[in-house]
Amino acid sequence: MAFDLSVNLEYGFTEAGDRLEDRIAAAAAAGFRKVEIFTMAGRDVASVRAALDAHSVELWSMVNDPRTRIIDPQTHDEFRANVRQSVENAVALGCKRVVIASGPAVPFLKRAVQLQTVADAVASVVPIAEEHDLTLILEAVNTRVDHPGVLFAMTEDCVKVAQIVDSPRVRLLYDMYHSIVEGEDPEAVLPPVMHLVDHVQIADAPGRGEPGSGAIDWPARLAMLARLGYSGTIGVECYPTRQPTGEALAYIQELCAG
Repeated sequence: MAFDLSVNLEYGFTEAGDRLEDRIAAAAAAGFRKVEIFTMAGRDVASVRAALDAHSVELWSMVNDPRTRIIDPQTHDEFRANVRQSVENAVALGCKRVVIASGPAVPFLKRAVQLQTVADAVASVVPIAEEHDLTLILEAVNTRVDHPGVLFAMTEDCVKVAQIVDSPRVRLLYDMYHSIVEGEDPEAVLPPVMHLVDHVQIADAPGRGEPGSGAIDWPARLAMLARLGYSGTIGVECYPTRQPTGEALAYIQELCAG
């Protein structure tokens, strides 16, 4: 039951300072060879790429600008421009995955209508992903604690959009923390859709701390992923409850070492 780990540097290794380059160095020193970020806003692509290369670290995923409300067709030109910029940054950084968020929902529109509109937007950027050999991964996030009002609140929301788009370039990012906080049972929601899952992220609940800081049974959850045939990387996207981050993440590193 061995898994590769990646660590989100927006929340982790913040003790190394504000510069992403320094957090990359700290993550590498703690044994991580894969990292994740949100966007490159305010950051220098060439400098970050140099840091990744210097420390033999791979950027595993990054996030398209999540602020665009893509349930509104009038924003789709802006969305496409944002995705193109995100993909160009990803290519320059050697990253093969760009996370697509739904943005806020609209209470007075039927959910099926909103999901169709989002699917139209995502379908329109598939050629960009194809051109650059990247995967767009759809992420559901919880509305109960962290992201009230978003459209992609349940795993099935992302599944429906992926099924509508029907492209191998569009897959799921399954964040187990968000799923559990939203009230889902991973044992129920994952088996039917595991073939669509390209990436898994984790944090403990309650609190979104590092694995081992909350109530989730991580040996059981990792065994479930292995049983379902998942052999990809697991991203740790958590707020460490203690520093240094490397010590906080030692437990999940040990579990995933097999």
